[in-house]
Amino acid sequence: MNFTFKKLRKMQNITLSQAANNICSVSMLSRWENGQGKMDFEKVVELLERINLTPAEFLALSGLNQPDDLSQDLEKAWLTKDQAKLQQLTTTALAKFQTSQKLIDLNYAAICASLYYNLSRKNLLSISNQNLLNKELSHLSVWGQENLSLFRTIINVLSPRIIYQVSYQVIEYLDFIQAAGHDTFYFAITTLFEAAIALFKANNFKYAQKILDKLNTLTFKERDMQLIIGRHFLNQLAEYHNQPNEQKIIKTISFLREIGANHLAHYFGSIIFPVDSLFELNC
Repeated sequence: MNFTFKKLRKMQNITLSQAANNICSVSMLSRWENGQGKMDFEKVVELLERINLTPAEFLALSGLNQPDDLSQDLEKAWLTKDQAKLQQLTTTALAKFQTSQKLIDLNYAAICASLYYNLSRKNLLSISNQNLLNKELSHLSVWGQENLSLFRTIINVLSPRIIYQVSYQVIEYLDFIQAAGHDTFYFAITTLFEAAIALFKANNFKYAQKILDKLNTLTFKERDMQLIIGRHFLNQLAEYHNQPNEQKIIKTISFLREIGANHLAHYFGSIIFPVDSLFELNC
């Protein structure tokens, strides 16, 4: 499937930079296109929009079997930003889990709930179901990209306590993750970045700082400049909480734009300045 995306992108003379702009890094897209990494569901849908295809069209062109009806409906609802449909799909998925009690159904329901939350800021995932997800994720001893992707996708519908507990589990297995390869390690670290950011946004600075303290003990290679920059920004975020200084944050974001890291600049700017126009004014 990844290779099909690459072929379709090139057929339209869309460069890696153009496709990745404000969605993901060029290096991440390149790795995904070449089957060397995972991509979040939301980002895949955005990337398909960038090459002018719907998910259904892409699956057909990839020669893959069509997904089940629920998956197709979920993709369509997210692509069209249909809150009502996403709410309905989440309710349906949760009801299916209540009947089946299968973890795979709970995982799917959590993904639906996460996408709905992204648009509505309403969390339909009950505390009891969050606790079940916590139990599932906190007992994992093999953290590959599939499990990391699940955690990363549903972070925003988990409580701060659960985000921290699962993050701690990922941290505990970082040696194993690193042994699994550079791409898996990269994916794990950026997932921990997302977890820390979610905790900062939830005003749970104690848990966020604990994750950041661990990240600060890690040594990144020079080729992992995005990890180095990401960690630096998280430290600035922690400093901003203790002593707000918008100009210092703006200076960092402006520097990223100057060196062509527009996707990082846009992402970091949206964290501090949810209204993008406000960030533009300050720059």
